[in-house]
Amino acid sequence: MKIGIVGLGLIGGSLGLKLQSLNHTIYGITNNKLNEKKAKEKKLANFVSCDLNLLKKCELIILALPIKDLINPSQLLVASIPQETIVTDVGSVKEPIVNKWEKLHPLFVGSHPMAGTEKKGVDSGFESLFKNAKWIITPTKDSDSNAIKTICELIKSIDCEICLASPKEHDEAVSLISHLPIFLASALIETAHTKNNQSLLDLTQKLAASGFSDTSRVGGGNEQLGLDLAMNNQINVLNAINNFKNKLNLLESLIRKKNWELLSKKLAESKENRQNFIN
Repeated sequence: MKIGIVGLGLIGGSLGLKLQSLNHTIYGITNNKLNEKKAKEKKLANFVSCDLNLLKKCELIILALPIKDLINPSQLLVASIPQETIVTDVGSVKEPIVNKWEKLHPLFVGSHPMAGTEKKGVDSGFESLFKNAKWIITPTKDSDSNAIKTICELIKSIDCEICLASPKEHDEAVSLISHLPIFLASALIETAHTKNNQSLLDLTQKLAASGFSDTSRVGGGNEQLGLDLAMNNQINVLNAINNFKNKLNLLESLIRKKNWELLSKKLAESKENRQNFIN
């Protein structure tokens, strides 16, 4: 297929590399000439340009833009997409994006790959990013059935497992397992960063090992993404934080009351339940 990718950062660039390996022709759009040059050097697409007219050639277009630019797309971008072209996105919130784009384009279907690293920009993409990843498709009653089928077939071809959910269900679920951890990791890092005790800070930084690294990783990522998630999935994120605080308060109470038996039971339950989330 002739596939357009708007935005060649971590997700878009990785898609460009993977889809080229499957013999698709990729038309990549960057936001400036410097990124265009870098994307060409890394061969993220067969054709790379800042000129949105490149999209006129495409049968399918993937919007790999920041959330704010998906919710409030430029009129030039919208006008550059042919009405007969299938369109999807990779945004990590879905309700506001789907609500916007279903009004703008008849063949839009929202989607979101559960894949990523803390890296960003045109230097961050790599071909194997999506191997064995979950990719959520969020059709609505207004979605075109052929567009859904085409997007699903393409995603399966890049070694991803497809999950179907409504935009609302998606946003509720990812607030718990993707968005909440960003803010928990941020709080953890700030808790360990004991600014009023330099010797303790020096020691904790020296001793921090894989456990701290694993737990805090998502707090060291793209700060703009965290802000966009909080702004555009606010109610779900706040509900998740409140639920977490209740769970943490319970553990605090058990420790304070020295209820070691019940604390042990809670920790054992968490250990068992964790297996249902780790594939």
